[in-house]
Amino acid sequence: MLNLLNSVIALRQPTRLPFGVKTAPKIFQAGIDSLIQGFEGKGPVPNTACVVDDICTTGLTPQDHFDNLIELLSRMQDAGLKLNKEKCKFYQKEVKFLGKIIDKNGQRMDPESIEAIVNMPAPTDKQTLRSFLGHMSYSGKHVPDLRTARAPLDALLKKDIKFVWKESHSKAFNMCKDLASKSVTLAHFNENLPLVLTTDASPVGIGACLAHRVTENGKTFLKPLSYASRSLQPSERNYAQIDREGLAVFWAIKHYNQFLLGKSFELHTDCSALTRFFGSKNDLGGLASGHLNR
Repeated sequence: MLNLLNSVIALRQPTRLPFGVKTAPKIFQAGIDSLIQGFEGKGPVPNTACVVDDICTTGLTPQDHFDNLIELLSRMQDAGLKLNKEKCKFYQKEVKFLGKIIDKNGQRMDPESIEAIVNMPAPTDKQTLRSFLGHMSYSGKHVPDLRTARAPLDALLKKDIKFVWKESHSKAFNMCKDLASKSVTLAHFNENLPLVLTTDASPVGIGACLAHRVTENGKTFLKPLSYASRSLQPSERNYAQIDREGLAVFWAIKHYNQFLLGKSFELHTDCSALTRFFGSKNDLGGLASGHLNR
């Protein structure tokens, strides 16, 4: 029982999900997910995503998009849900969805979101620093090796560190802004194209890029699907460089597990010493360091 009101007349229970209930967003999200993924025994609506009350449905062709849209609207009608016509947009060449611009070529950061980051003043305390880093984290998929650039700022957020803004922090702050302004357009995932995973490690962080190998107009190149990075833990910073590079490989494969599981892919690393871990005569589990195999 979600909510119940006790009055002198009788017990009253709302017939709709009321505002103010802490779990309301999760309940609503679960309901919409159920509607899209398998309503009344049906399969999922193709090429459709939802985050709370923001729904986006696409198609490879106008007819494909029309079919997906009709299926989505039919399910919502059967479920008794209504849409605000003024907030709906149909047959768009590109859409703004969750702070990003999505079109047939891929997804890129909304210029307004980038402008908000670039115009942010220097943090004056840990709270404003967390706010800035939160904005940067959201753009992380579009920014190569973000964690290395923001490492000095992350260090300021430690509990035992007093907030004292120094030149090194200003440099890292401006570097993050510059990276945000140069955020990369990410391609859409295509299960028919080969995958390439590139990893790298520094003394303070590890990073990865998942990309498609494509050939257009006689030229072969990589189209990034996503960038990812994280800071190294204090104990990990004591690793030898080969171990940090190995950690980057293991972490990246785990991070992109949903794309890589059960598929062959190319692994690119600038650490030639790691090649000894791979090959038909080598036992990767036996050769790898224990802390890389966790």
